[in-house]
Amino acid sequence: MTKPRNFRKIEHPAPMVRARALSLGDRRPGSQVVPALVARLEDPDPVVRLAAHEELKQRTGRDFGYVPWEEEPERHAAVGRWRDWMSGKSPEATPTPQSQSQSEVPSPSPQHQPTTRIRRTIRQ
Repeated sequence: MTKPRNFRKIEHPAPMVRARALSLGDRRPGSQVVPALVARLEDPDPVVRLAAHEELKQRTGRDFGYVPWEEEPERHAAVGRWRDWMSGKSPEATPTPQSQSQSEVPSPSPQHQPTTRIRRTIRQ
């Protein structure tokens, strides 16, 4: 497999090369990289979609409800929100991880809550 050395490899036929190349756009201005990353959100390979989404979240701090492994209609709607945001339009109201308040975040199930006290099970 060819190891990518630059961002231009995002068009390579091998999915792993495309996924790795997505992180190599750090030397380019965001105005060039972000549209290319948004285009990769519609890649046929889920690994490439995940890499593009993670890079977009890191660069922009936004999410727009995109889930790389969702079915095509849900992904397409989220990509539309990314494109609206890039063009300056207000994307549909989709909470981003940073915008959710503590009250909106569901509480964890009892088995996932942190332990606040230790029970003594061995008595001397």
